[in-house]
Amino acid sequence: MNNQNLQLHYTIVSLIELIFQQYPNSVALVFGEQQLTYREFHQRAECLYNYLTAQGLLKPNTLIGLCVEPSFEMVIAIYTILKAGAAFVPLDPDLPRQRLSYTVADAKLTTILTSRKFAFDIEPALRQSSLNGRMCFLDSEEVWQNQDVSSPAPTVEADQLAYIIYTSGSTGTPKGVAIAHRGLLNHTLASCDIYDIQPKSRILQFASISFDSSIAEIAISLCSGATLVLGAREEMLPGQPLASFIAKHRVQMMILPPSVLATLTQFRNELSDLRLIIVGGEACPLSLAKSWISSTTKLFNVYGPTEITIYGTMYAFNADDISMPIGYALPNVETYILDEELKLCAAGEKGELYVGGVGIAVGYWNKPELTSTRFLDNPYSSGKIYKTGDIVYEDTDKPGLLHFVGRIDNQVKIRGNRVEVEAIESLLTQHPDVLSAAVKAIRTQTTNSDLPENYGMSMLVAYIVSRAGKFITEKHLQRFVAEQLPEYMVPTRFVFMDELPLLPNRSKVDRNALPELQQAPSFDIDIKDNKTKIAAIFDETLFLTPGSCTPDSNFFHMGGSSLCVAHLLFAIARDFGVKIPSRLIYEYATPLDLAKLLERYHLQTEDVMDNDRHLYLDDAKLSLELHTSWQQPEQVKYNCALVTGVTGYLGSHLLHELLQKGRYQKIYCLVRAEDYTEALLRLRTTFIKYQLPILKLSQVVVITGDIQQPQLQLPVDIYNKLAEEIDCVYHVAADTNYIKPYSAMKKPNIEGTANIISFASYRRHKILHYVSTLAVYGSTTSLLGIEEVSEDLNISITAPIMSVEYAYVRAKWAAEYMVHMAREKGLAVSIYRPGFISGHEQKTGVINRDDMFYRFVTGCTQMGLCPYLPLKYWNPVPVDYVATVIAHISLDADHTSKNYNILLPREHELSNDRIFKVINSLGYSVESVSLKNWLNALSSISPQNAIHPLISFLQEKVYQNRSTILEVHHCTPIFRADNTSKAIAQFGIECPKFDTTLLGHYLPNFVRDVTKEPVFICP
Repeated sequence: MNNQNLQLHYTIVSLIELIFQQYPNSVALVFGEQQLTYREFHQRAECLYNYLTAQGLLKPNTLIGLCVEPSFEMVIAIYTILKAGAAFVPLDPDLPRQRLSYTVADAKLTTILTSRKFAFDIEPALRQSSLNGRMCFLDSEEVWQNQDVSSPAPTVEADQLAYIIYTSGSTGTPKGVAIAHRGLLNHTLASCDIYDIQPKSRILQFASISFDSSIAEIAISLCSGATLVLGAREEMLPGQPLASFIAKHRVQMMILPPSVLATLTQFRNELSDLRLIIVGGEACPLSLAKSWISSTTKLFNVYGPTEITIYGTMYAFNADDISMPIGYALPNVETYILDEELKLCAAGEKGELYVGGVGIAVGYWNKPELTSTRFLDNPYSSGKIYKTGDIVYEDTDKPGLLHFVGRIDNQVKIRGNRVEVEAIESLLTQHPDVLSAAVKAIRTQTTNSDLPENYGMSMLVAYIVSRAGKFITEKHLQRFVAEQLPEYMVPTRFVFMDELPLLPNRSKVDRNALPELQQAPSFDIDIKDNKTKIAAIFDETLFLTPGSCTPDSNFFHMGGSSLCVAHLLFAIARDFGVKIPSRLIYEYATPLDLAKLLERYHLQTEDVMDNDRHLYLDDAKLSLELHTSWQQPEQVKYNCALVTGVTGYLGSHLLHELLQKGRYQKIYCLVRAEDYTEALLRLRTTFIKYQLPILKLSQVVVITGDIQQPQLQLPVDIYNKLAEEIDCVYHVAADTNYIKPYSAMKKPNIEGTANIISFASYRRHKILHYVSTLAVYGSTTSLLGIEEVSEDLNISITAPIMSVEYAYVRAKWAAEYMVHMAREKGLAVSIYRPGFISGHEQKTGVINRDDMFYRFVTGCTQMGLCPYLPLKYWNPVPVDYVATVIAHISLDADHTSKNYNILLPREHELSNDRIFKVINSLGYSVESVSLKNWLNALSSISPQNAIHPLISFLQEKVYQNRSTILEVHHCTPIFRADNTSKAIAQFGIECPKFDTTLLGHYLPNFVRDVTKEPVFICP
């Protein structure tokens, strides 16, 4: 127990106001090269307060949502909310939308302060809450210009709420922990005193806004007149990025999880300004603490769940310590170690930790029953005590010193985040194919010599029992969980079992009996062998037990993520002296493949891109199963057609257009699905999604199959029947993902096309209508000097430059090359090459949100920045125009077996720069900057930005290690469409113009991510 009765006469608002007066010229905040003094901080806070109160958005005793990235605005907004007597509710922009929606609804938020880039995520949450919520954009100039003096701020009392933080719940439902000012002030005063924070101290702001340690960083800094150092997300990445940031900004104090601190160990000699390290959130290994403690650097270990206001105990580590206690209670914090009957335990006796005092939370927001089970009447003093669920004991030699033993329940810490595994289990069992599930945390080890001995990280492992007759993959379950829970709650590994082990009384799962992850067999290979070195690097990067990864282990199957890729590339550069593009990790994902790749780099006998070229060249020459003994009909018939890709964007519109024409008596649609019901549902859902009429779907025959499988995965009798009945085949299906590796593109786009060619030539003559893409020409102007491209240009000319393109384009190039070969062997094939397929021109304006052009336009608008590319044309073409052109040409027997480019004439199109000028004229603000500056700016965008999945692809040097994909494509050739123009001339099809009118038609859909406004938005 510890209760020093520290007098609490103020709130942190009062303390910060004193700092404004005492240190007006001191630097309060630093972000990059910008800084803000306390005087400037105060002035901006007054403007924000005046604006929000004038708009009626900020009132005492209300809850205000805050969804922003680290910035000056974030810190100022927190202070302003507290000054008004309101409480803030942090909303992490990285959380799944379902989690955001739940938090907004549960807290009954009616005002959310955010940035325009997050409007697309916040607006649905406000709409679902049915509270007529309002957003206020902190990146709007108007917010910071209100100098008019409003009514004085109210007096803030110690018992008023300061903030509510939502943590994971055992039922899968997050719970809001409500913290009052008295606890926040007590924690802040105690910390400033114990840590001896001075006005000249420089404190790192590392934690996410949704973690209460971020509140500690901010409050300690502002209440002591110190400087808070903020950075962009990429600067906070563990390892080299964070170390460089700390060194550059001369950080003196930081609060970090031990797992993050461990990644800085190898750089500790570069961090000469560091004076104070506070570790918490997870157990800190003794060896890690010893590696950092010195005559100039102190290290504190802190403990505390959110429910006791940030942390309630702390321990100043000493170099001669032989253990790492969780410390002594802070002033005005009471600790009790109790047995099951709530009796006090003697020193050295293990028991559950209960915490009381001024820091105890008010309770769980809107959950009185849960509050009553965790916040109990204090049997030894007044007030409440919080039941932590942690097992501790008191040191026998040092009264009051606590040692942590473990958890009573199954709550664990993953990378500093508190996780209750029941929440994950509850979600997994909601999956229709999962019978039962158990989750536990397994601690992995590392052999990295720069990290403390026996140091590792905890990862979640899920044990799954599938329902009878159901097959489910690890990847599918990971995606299922990731869609509804934060990233740190997604299990790294899945183990599939026949049944889960139970306790002897069969009352619950015996977690201790759950199998450990199997260690891979060891390989007796000389350590100089590159593949063994790389396997060891995999173990190091993924914190796996040595020997877990073998030369054949897939990096991503072993738990790798995009963040892990960055660390893997760093380790490869460190050990091999070679820098390779990140996208190659996805294609060379095993140590064996990477070793071969590195060998080519070292020998310099074959550029890795040349190898890629050989891959798609070889694939383009796959042995085609072309049946040349078909029966040639006297004339082309249009009785029956087969269409693939009908659940996609273009495929659905083409099917609609063919139905409108009414030439075919029957149209078969090949849909990948488990059964007919699911296939029909997918088709109908697609038509509804794209606002297409479904009345004529009765004329469609849906069949389940898969173009990637031999005979389209159809029964032999059905395959033969269709081969006899079908007159024309429309092959639209393709995987258009921009970031998948080439190996993932080969099966759907190349082998799938080969299977369609085989079907089209089987039994009887069928005309194949193949949908390709203008992208198969590549960057002909920049790299080949061809400024005008005809439809009949032999695409083999572009083979040497395909290596710079992303995997989808290379696969489509190989597929079209195969189609040309089939045509040369006698198959009737028409090839259609549309540009970027944009929204519906005539009616809906509905767009394909996965399209590259959409992502670029939307993402730039979200950023407020676009690259200056005056000679770049995106070649967007309305989807209904593409479908109309293909339908008309395909039904005209006089225009068979030709190539058709489908795009708009150059005079009907807008250049890249003109597109954003039009967007600005329609009320948005997008600044044109150099391509270099724009590419650099991508590093700081939010995961919610439409471009975010393409960052690596856009920033990568794809040509001679010096040019990015946009630099290579900075100048767009003129694509001729003579065959197309001639073919459609007789039909009176009017070519649309991509101009201000059409862009304005699309814009509500394009930038719905930015300003969709069914709710009131300020300003």
